[in-house]
Amino acid sequence: MEYQDLLFSRERGVALVTLNRPERLNAISPRMVHELLDVVESTEHDDETKVVVITGAGRGFCAGADLAGTPEDRAADVEMDEQAGHRRMLRGPIGHWGVLYSALGHYPKPVIAAVNGVSAGAGLSLALVADIRVASTAARFISVFARRGLVPDTGTSFHLTQLIGRGRAIEMMMTGDEVDAATAHQWGLVNRLVEPDRLMDEAMALATKLASGSSVTIELTKQLVNDLTREGLDRQLQNEAWAGTRNALAEDAGEGQRAFIEGRPPQWTGR
Repeated sequence: MEYQDLLFSRERGVALVTLNRPERLNAISPRMVHELLDVVESTEHDDETKVVVITGAGRGFCAGADLAGTPEDRAADVEMDEQAGHRRMLRGPIGHWGVLYSALGHYPKPVIAAVNGVSAGAGLSLALVADIRVASTAARFISVFARRGLVPDTGTSFHLTQLIGRGRAIEMMMTGDEVDAATAHQWGLVNRLVEPDRLMDEAMALATKLASGSSVTIELTKQLVNDLTREGLDRQLQNEAWAGTRNALAEDAGEGQRAFIEGRPPQWTGR
């Protein structure tokens, strides 16, 4: 697949994936979903790829789903669904977003998120699904769903609770409040915290260290950890899909997205 919304490079066993929509703070377009899934599928059994690093172009890591997508985006989404066929089961109950985040959650090789700026909504989920998070001091983490009248999806409710515990996770998800990089590091959401100009050097040095190790040992170690949570992630993606479907029938869900697109405060009705 020829990538349009991603940049992909590989050197010494490290694949660098850069979300490349800086004008939209790397918000995830339908095309980006398919391109990320292609990265997963094409590198999963590729011996030249030992480690994957994901980062964002410009000043943001990923602002989440692009709710203001164009008709062209939606047409491209349908076309790519059809091209993918039954391999990805994109029309299943969890949809292609759920398929992507399930594939990322079960990816056998180490994944490092180099979080350079805002990480919100599905962008937060992308950072959470990585095995290791290296963040710059400019990073911000926002479970923004509640602000849009939406319930958490893309595995956020699973991974966030696993990482920082129920109390902190449920506060983040219910309020949609921003968590700064220092707090995220203190809570254990972030493994390493560095100055912005050192972020990629730190992330790539760690990735190179992992890539130079025994890949069979590292992948089996990841499998041991994943086996503790694999069933829980799949079940929670289904739960999120159910809750999201129920929530989509509420007036507040439509109001939250309209307010965001129109740049105004939402007028909640509780219905």
